[in-house]
Amino acid sequence: MALVSPKLGQLVPDSPHATVVCLPTLADVESYERREARVWDLLRGGYPRFVRNALVEEAARAAAAQFNRQGERFPLSSARTARRLAEHARAPITSLDELGDWCLLTTPAGEAADRLAKLVQHTGTLISSRQAEAWLKGATSTTSVAFRRIIQESLSPYFSGVDAADLLITTSGMNAVDAAIHAVDTVQRPHGRKDWIQLGWLYVDSTRLLEKALDARHHFVTDVQDLASVERLLATGGIAGVFTEVPNNPQLETADIPALRALCDKYSAKLILDPSSVGVANVDVLPFADVVASSLTKYAAATGDVMAGVLVVNLPRADGAELLYAARARYEPLHVLDAQALSTQVGKLSEVSARLSATASEIASRLSRHPAVARVRTADQGATAAAYRRLQRPGTGPGALITVELREDMRSVYDRLELVKGPSFGLGFTLVAPFLWLAHFTEVTTEVGRAQIRSAGLDPDLLRVSVGLEPVEEIWAAFERALSK
Repeated sequence: MALVSPKLGQLVPDSPHATVVCLPTLADVESYERREARVWDLLRGGYPRFVRNALVEEAARAAAAQFNRQGERFPLSSARTARRLAEHARAPITSLDELGDWCLLTTPAGEAADRLAKLVQHTGTLISSRQAEAWLKGATSTTSVAFRRIIQESLSPYFSGVDAADLLITTSGMNAVDAAIHAVDTVQRPHGRKDWIQLGWLYVDSTRLLEKALDARHHFVTDVQDLASVERLLATGGIAGVFTEVPNNPQLETADIPALRALCDKYSAKLILDPSSVGVANVDVLPFADVVASSLTKYAAATGDVMAGVLVVNLPRADGAELLYAARARYEPLHVLDAQALSTQVGKLSEVSARLSATASEIASRLSRHPAVARVRTADQGATAAAYRRLQRPGTGPGALITVELREDMRSVYDRLELVKGPSFGLGFTLVAPFLWLAHFTEVTTEVGRAQIRSAGLDPDLLRVSVGLEPVEEIWAAFERALSK
């Protein structure tokens, strides 16, 4: 795949189901975050939990017109989820119409609808573009058992000891996270345990799910190496679970997971591990987890046209059967058409992960020696490298991600880069994002917020680079041109 510098709003790949929308300049990112018309009027899609695909919006409008429904429209994966999210958001349900394999919920515009929209984003429960397209064409849904089985069997080698049928293939990585948190809550609350520890910086929606629990406290331990603080919180006796990423994003730091496992066992807390940043082919985290929740949108769906996730329960551990039962009751299964698309890609997961890791290591090495670069982070370098390597599968690498802190003005470097620029990672093409400007825009645009980000050990203006499958020299040439001017 040749390197390109796409225009504002262009989808990559060139597909109505693409998960990447291009934001070529930092001014475009700012307009995107402020929802300004000059950017949003161009968007036909994007990362599906944040940008409603044009096909999804068309299906919602058509269904609303068919039933003469008014208000804010939410095309959701199931009626049970629609009712649950509306209740959580305190959003009145004006109507709820079931349309085969999806439903349309309407609610009056206002703050409650805004809260509901955020919960839909956090839980990954909007219908997919393929699902919407099929409904618009009048296509009848078929079973996804065969395609799901291909995905499960392809992933099974990465989850030793778990029956392939027990791998839950979800609508997104965040849907897997939501179901994992719910499963732990279901098991732990009867024992008076409902609070959570977030260890290290997490992907923004994972943090929001913990923050928005209706009656539980959320404790944020910023440093993944600070297990002393984790133990002090665990010793209070009210902690249901600990959630951490392996490694976290964008710091790319890894906690001492065996030691964390021992602490959770000592204080009867559950441990959720999310290896999305490097993918399940690079690290083996299940032996230490009660539940693994990971995105398959990255690495497994490297073409960049499928949203999916996987949830895996470590059944031999305490309460394993109960956790799996609760997770099954909560998650939203991947739609048959998305399962079909993913089934053609997931078998290449190991090969893709290895190639991305190798190229990323080389690009990171070159960036670290460039005079315009202040710091480079990868999963297998830095203070927590040993913790990461303990979890690495034999012969694997650090994944596709590189975090870059610049000596020069980030805006000018980002604007000059002749690469795909927008959200997502772990794909077959190189992708660059001013990550915190996308995930934490309010914070990076205020001095107080920027100070908070720095206190967590992050540069507000860092660039997150997801290295692709293009030749090393092509990728490096794009960086050299942007950094040297």
